[in-house]
Amino acid sequence: MTGTSDTTTGGAGGRPAASTRRPAGTADHGTAGHGTAAGPESGLPAALTMRVTDGGTAGGHLQPSFADVLGAEWWKLRTLRSTWFALLALLVAGGVFAALFAGAGVRGYLEAAPADRAAFDPFGAVFRANIFVQLFAGYFGLRAATVEFATRTMIGSLAAVPRRGRLLAAKAAVTAALALLAGWATAAVAYLAGAAVLASRDVPGYALDQPGVLRALAGMGLITAMMSLLGLALGVLARTTAGALTAVTVIGILVPSLAPVLPSWLASFVVKYWPTTAGGRLLAVTDDPALLAPVPGLLVFCGYVVVALAIAFAVFRRRDVS
Repeated sequence: MTGTSDTTTGGAGGRPAASTRRPAGTADHGTAGHGTAAGPESGLPAALTMRVTDGGTAGGHLQPSFADVLGAEWWKLRTLRSTWFALLALLVAGGVFAALFAGAGVRGYLEAAPADRAAFDPFGAVFRANIFVQLFAGYFGLRAATVEFATRTMIGSLAAVPRRGRLLAAKAAVTAALALLAGWATAAVAYLAGAAVLASRDVPGYALDQPGVLRALAGMGLITAMMSLLGLALGVLARTTAGALTAVTVIGILVPSLAPVLPSWLASFVVKYWPTTAGGRLLAVTDDPALLAPVPGLLVFCGYVVVALAIAFAVFRRRDVS
């Protein structure tokens, strides 16, 4: 039976040795030095008990259930200090940049003519900070992959979970769930920080009962989750933190910032259909006929993320990680 040792004859009396079950999450290699047990070296918790799925074994490996792999990925992510540093940076950046952009909005409002003040969008002014906040979301996502490549624990993870699609799907689910919660918390921090700055100068602010505000705050979590998944895909493709972070910065900040100097046809595409600008429309509480509506913008962003994850999976499935 797969997952048990053969019954052998031991001792002078020929008494059969007890049949033992191989520890779950341990690679089934017959040569010394090739087996990788679950534990810190493999990137999996030693206490994690992997259950054999109905599919049995594949390639000589016990196949853990998806729930087990989710548990292992959560264990790995929560034991990384960079996870909590990135999430804390996300919260701090949300508050700091919201206050800074609120201050810029205050100055613009006070210097504007009365006719222009009527068009002032305080919520939009504050949540322009989102473009910088999402940089930290992308960093959080990419580190879920690049840490394992850097420390070579990806080899042990694949020994325990040979189905690479299952491993990547579990990473994506855990990363997106944490980023979703962090995005909602960041939205609350940014909302409060921006409102405080606006109120301190008696500038018109925003309220939860204003049309679109609750949807935008909820959307902040969705955008953060999507950006973390984009970061994860780039981390799998680049395999290094520096390379993946460069890609996240180019996609999230550099290209949208260059839109004013690009040819008109290309600038129009970047402003309307670029991943982060399209997704950012979910935070809009006013209509702009030249841009996508909030839900279509989110769908465009999700489409980019799905394509990036599909490419990452195709590469991850074939690439040697040793």
